[in-house]
Amino acid sequence: MIDKENYYKAYEGRDMVILDKHASSTIEEDIQCFDDSLENHFAHVIMLAEQGIIPKEDASAILKALLKLKDIGPENIKYREGLTDLFSNVQEWVIDEIGIEVGGKMHTGRSRNDMNSTIERQHVRKTILELAEAMTLLLKTLLVEAEKHKDTVIPGYTHHSQQAQPITLGHFYTSCFQMFARDLDRILGSYDRVNKSTMGGAALAGTEFDVDRERVADLLGFDGYLVNTMDATATVDFAYEPAAMMAIYANNIGRMSESLLLWNLNEVGISRLALPYCSYSTIMPQKRNPVSIETLRYAGESAYGTLQTMFTSMKAYTQGNGREPGFVISGYYDIAQRMIDTTYLLEGVVRTLEVNKERALQVTADGFSTVTDLADKMVMSYGLSFSAAKAIVGRVVVNADREKKSVHDIDPDYIDRAAEEVLGIKVGMSQEDIRNSLDPMENVKRRRIPGSPSPECVQQMIDDRFRYVEKAEADWRGRKDALEAARTRLFDLALKMTQEA
Repeated sequence: MIDKENYYKAYEGRDMVILDKHASSTIEEDIQCFDDSLENHFAHVIMLAEQGIIPKEDASAILKALLKLKDIGPENIKYREGLTDLFSNVQEWVIDEIGIEVGGKMHTGRSRNDMNSTIERQHVRKTILELAEAMTLLLKTLLVEAEKHKDTVIPGYTHHSQQAQPITLGHFYTSCFQMFARDLDRILGSYDRVNKSTMGGAALAGTEFDVDRERVADLLGFDGYLVNTMDATATVDFAYEPAAMMAIYANNIGRMSESLLLWNLNEVGISRLALPYCSYSTIMPQKRNPVSIETLRYAGESAYGTLQTMFTSMKAYTQGNGREPGFVISGYYDIAQRMIDTTYLLEGVVRTLEVNKERALQVTADGFSTVTDLADKMVMSYGLSFSAAKAIVGRVVVNADREKKSVHDIDPDYIDRAAEEVLGIKVGMSQEDIRNSLDPMENVKRRRIPGSPSPECVQQMIDDRFRYVEKAEADWRGRKDALEAARTRLFDLALKMTQEA
């Protein structure tokens, strides 16, 4: 028989575990933003004093306490049961320091809602700039390595692993540069929409205190504020947008990583990872397990899953705050840190990649990837239409495959036999034209239109893209310097107010 009065006793308290875990994890996450939260407190208290909402001597006492907390750090705060975030514990710490009549004024005219969303925006904008810095390093490395390998012939692949036409490793690197540069543009583009204050939104309806929203935004280094108070405190698109941009970036990293894995196969052998980027087998001594590339690929899988969780967490969420936005921001922090780490890892892989130039040239030469130029030569020098030339070369490839011939066995007779089989004609190509058409390096050199794999075109792209890197670096450095300048002004002003009171 079930004891209806006491059936739950063995599990009593288990229902509260999840809430306790949420509180502890929230505080741990808040500590990541400790400096941001202090800046928020300083700016708000300074504004309250300037607006005459609280006396300047009270603001001075609060600022002195906050300056002390800045020096001793969050580890010296006594975290109290029932207070589920860092702010509440900081507020109680300030009250313990200077009393509730003065310390209790710190929170006048604001809510945890507008305060938290502004602090989160402060942290998000910093992660955007941290990622931009890492991406700039990666872009520089790609250009440096592209210049080293502008003459290193490799096969270009389509359909994942089908040799298409010869390119160079430098051309490949500049292609990766292009897609990562667009990623950087997208990520930095999101900064302008992130860098808006929500202070003054209060819970969602603003406040009757005469707060100066523009002043707080300026003190915190924001480019203005979100006007509508409900929108300011309810929206989390400031996390969605950069996270989505980072997911696109992760996808592009995955695409590049797949090529690195393909080249790393023993059967291909174009390149292999440097030892620090591999793991060993416990029983097979010959192996270099490409764990760094697997880690790069996982970054994408993780980013997509986390981004989907962010979206579904807010499905049909009303225009007001609650607990779910906190989960969304946690997801963003995970994605941002993973992509920063991933970028530095990829940069190291590229910088130290061991390239076997001789093997790369051999794989390219042996793989029939040059035969398109046979058809082009027939059009340019022998009066055939491209369709006719392609039909002849297609028969050459079929015959060679059936007869177990290599690309190096193709000669004028072999081509004429194929031409007679498909069109009943002879081409009469010279051996020199055949040799030149099928030579991988010559194949690459002939491609001279802008963006092509010839060494000259690759060098032109490299020179042009270095200018892009300089501009992008100036962009994020300028924003970073502006935030640091705003932070310095803020603390200087806080110190001045404590000395004047």
